[in-house]
Amino acid sequence: MTSEGRTEGTGEATTHIGNSNPKSIQLIEAFVGPHADYYVFQFGRISQLGLAGIRLNWAATLGGPFWAATRSLWMIFGFAALGDVIGLIMISRAYWSSSQGNGVLSLGLLFLVAFRAATGLVANGAYLRAFTRWRSHRHLPHGTSWKAGLAGWALVLAIYPLTVYRFSAPQVVEFIATFPTTRFIKLKTAQAMDNVVDWMVIHMETFFDSITLSIRTVLNFLELLFVGTPWPVTFLLIMLMAWRMAGPTVSMFSGVALLYVGLFGFWEKAMSTFSLVGAAVCLCLILGAPLGMWCAKNRRLYALLRPILDVMQTIPSFVYLIPAVAFFSIGKPPGILATIVFAMPPLIRLTALGIMQVPDSVREAAVAFGASPRQLLWKVEIPLALPSIMAGINQSIMMSLSMVVVAALIGAGGLGYDVLFALQHVETGNGILAGVAIALLAMVLDRIVQGSQKWSERS
Repeated sequence: MTSEGRTEGTGEATTHIGNSNPKSIQLIEAFVGPHADYYVFQFGRISQLGLAGIRLNWAATLGGPFWAATRSLWMIFGFAALGDVIGLIMISRAYWSSSQGNGVLSLGLLFLVAFRAATGLVANGAYLRAFTRWRSHRHLPHGTSWKAGLAGWALVLAIYPLTVYRFSAPQVVEFIATFPTTRFIKLKTAQAMDNVVDWMVIHMETFFDSITLSIRTVLNFLELLFVGTPWPVTFLLIMLMAWRMAGPTVSMFSGVALLYVGLFGFWEKAMSTFSLVGAAVCLCLILGAPLGMWCAKNRRLYALLRPILDVMQTIPSFVYLIPAVAFFSIGKPPGILATIVFAMPPLIRLTALGIMQVPDSVREAAVAFGASPRQLLWKVEIPLALPSIMAGINQSIMMSLSMVVVAALIGAGGLGYDVLFALQHVETGNGILAGVAIALLAMVLDRIVQGSQKWSERS
């Protein structure tokens, strides 16, 4: 009998197994496979005594990552492998070092033994948690898998030698220390991309000019609306809109925020920022909401767009300015386009998520009553997905405002220019005042958008 088959006392184990639920014993036997008696006793001990019932698993202590791999306990595998690698690095350093070899060797052996003992202590508890998950989800791996064990051996052979060699040898082969590549690959790739951009700028000038003209038309209308209107009228209309959509509290907060903006001389630039954000959000809504609905209906399209959306959300915001300037020069239109690329993914994702989460029973009931696909979308799915869609609009607004300062780098103006100017000239006070103004505008828009639905439900 192996160490897994031995317990502290045969009589104690037999008594414990005899008093256990026969069905639970059968489940443990089906889950564990060989040496089930040992784990029946240990699982019951841990269940009754908690941490006080944990005992050292000698098979896990001696086998380390191999024991964990054969049982598909990959977290335990990583823990044991980490201890092995660190201990072996210390032992190897003792071999390479002539001055402090004995001390480092002893420390490495101590570390290796301590990590193996810790692996043995946590093994039974981790195996019990795996058994608990398996009881609810029988498709999960169970028993001892020699395929998983071979995978563990392959990982050990791939990780241990190179890692120990890299961190213990006095001189490492350059192939191991640095990735084998040349500057030629980067230069040629960048040159090819530059050639593509140059070709597009020359041969698609009319297309880019039409996009710039469309964006500038929308932006000029919004600036005429916000900047050209007398400030008392704009002030009053924003407060009335906040009152109507979100209630009196949000209306009062909006009034205080606008009063701050006006008193510190940010009114025109704040309205210009409102125009820029409004144009970006309108275009996000026009493009993003239908695309999100299409993704909800076509899972293949969503699978194709998901990595693109991931890239759009994770690339640093400054990178968006490079193609925007290359295709559209500088000014507000390229700033709006960079903002759209940055702010549209949340709207697409949340719109698709809201429609996909509509219960199938609701769809089936609507179809049973004769709803056409268009009626199903507009009268059933969109109303039920409206909270998620509104959250996507809110996220687009917030991310558009977060791009204000970045867009100011290419001449978008607005409050972002004040922050950028203060940063360049180290004017701390002016920068903080402009930053607070941007934050207040974001909070006003957030409260209005988020409060509109709640207020309509109460009224």
